[in-house]
Amino acid sequence: MAGAETEALSARLAAALTAHGGATVMRSKRYGLWQPLTGTETATRIKAIANGLRAVGLHDKDVAAICGDTCADWVLADLGIMAAGGISAGLDADADGNELARLVNLFGVTILFVAGDAHLHRALGIRDRCPKLRLIVVMHEQWDDGARVDHVMTLAELQARGGGADPLPAPADAAIAAIMMTSGVTAPARGALLTQAALGRQATRAASGLQLSPRDERLSLTPLHHVMERVVGVYASLLAGCIINFPESRETALSDLRELQPTIVQAPPRLWAKLKSGVALAAAEATNFQRRMIAMAVKPGSNGPPPILDALVVAPVRRRLGLSRARLCLTTGAPARADVGAWFAALRRPLTDAYGHAESGGAVTLAAHRSVARTLDGVMLETLGSGEIRLRSDTLFVGYAGEGPSAIRDGWWHSGDVAHAGQAHPAGRVADLLDHDNGAACLASEADLSTSPYVADAFLHRDDQGKVIALVLMDPDPVIKFAQDNSIPFTHFLSLCRSQDIRTLIAGVIADTNTRAPVKIDDFTLIERALGPGDPEISAMLVLRRRLLRPQTRSERESAVSQSA
Repeated sequence: MAGAETEALSARLAAALTAHGGATVMRSKRYGLWQPLTGTETATRIKAIANGLRAVGLHDKDVAAICGDTCADWVLADLGIMAAGGISAGLDADADGNELARLVNLFGVTILFVAGDAHLHRALGIRDRCPKLRLIVVMHEQWDDGARVDHVMTLAELQARGGGADPLPAPADAAIAAIMMTSGVTAPARGALLTQAALGRQATRAASGLQLSPRDERLSLTPLHHVMERVVGVYASLLAGCIINFPESRETALSDLRELQPTIVQAPPRLWAKLKSGVALAAAEATNFQRRMIAMAVKPGSNGPPPILDALVVAPVRRRLGLSRARLCLTTGAPARADVGAWFAALRRPLTDAYGHAESGGAVTLAAHRSVARTLDGVMLETLGSGEIRLRSDTLFVGYAGEGPSAIRDGWWHSGDVAHAGQAHPAGRVADLLDHDNGAACLASEADLSTSPYVADAFLHRDDQGKVIALVLMDPDPVIKFAQDNSIPFTHFLSLCRSQDIRTLIAGVIADTNTRAPVKIDDFTLIERALGPGDPEISAMLVLRRRLLRPQTRSERESAVSQSA
């Protein structure tokens, strides 16, 4: 089929890349230099990878996976797998060997793409435990172990295998194209199966709903295996011709953001909060006059500063953050905190929450700051009496990889999310509710607690006596600044957590929250590590995995003992 006659993602992208021709569609930063790829070059490499995969034995419906850091090669491998008629699974680059082996076996992965030596060694370490895994493809050229291994090849070698072959037929609309990973927040991560047509529709609607165009640029700030980055960030951008930039590393991402000043910035709530707190920390070192000017110019709840203050104060702040050209600031993975949203609105860069799931193939609603969520085309969304959100859409998944039929009932999928009162946008998860008959109250208390500059994240649970306990993850930078300003001795983050002065600080935050929040907190516990990307207790979108952090109740401990007996 021609691209115009099909909804299949592979066909639509092939047509779009051909239309983009010599225009740049992707750039990767390597060794400090931005290396561009045009539409024609991207299409040529995708075709070569697809034909190379067929040459090394990939068949229709075979699963090939990618486990690597954010880069253009990740995207090329992903689209090459789908163009070859295979099923592309994006895996968490921070997964340890046991989790990687579990997913490779669960999904039946036959070919695994990795980025560089670290991921290669992890893949080699699990190969004996993964009987279906027969080939590892190294995407980056750092592989320097010397001895050649029969079941390992480089991406360049794979492309050479398919470089001169004719294009493959476009996959059918109904063909399974991709496995999208769930967050693993309330249960171990699973893989949602999406068809070519579902992804084609989702990417097309996202490109239209966000008004993406070749005049736009974005910087990839979230992991590519996450559905919102993969579909909304990459597929939709390639369809529209929006240039996708990939940072040199996770560590350089924010400096690359300041260098590029892109028009579209998509990031998880924790990153937006980090940008806000960074300005607050810098302002603390300014003169009294400068602090007063910033307070006058960036005033949450106002209609924005006068033009003179915007030009002299706010514009430099926007540039410092990398947002001088940003026309669209997207929050994905969870809604932005109210205080963070209000601050960016005052900065004249309002945040838009994009709500979606792996199971929905991408975004289903968009909610600009302080406005009601807008449901995207093709989606029916309802909030049940219990507060749970359910969805009906022509982009829903068809099942979970390696498992039985999907949990879709009569065309509806129950998301497990709880909506804000009167809004089709989530406040949290059903599984996270403190009391199911008063769930919104506990979520409101959690949200209020997290507005403190010293709290990166927090959630409530009940102990064996029924007391409400807050489990608090402190934000290291503001807490360290507080310790330094108040001459509190510490040697590392653990010593901060165990400092009585710091515990008194957090106790004050809890007491302040209790003056406003509907659920009163009886006590708190500190998470004694600065959790970040790669830690199993936090998701790829920097959301706490409560199931791994919440202490077991007495009944849960007794149940575990009886099962092991």
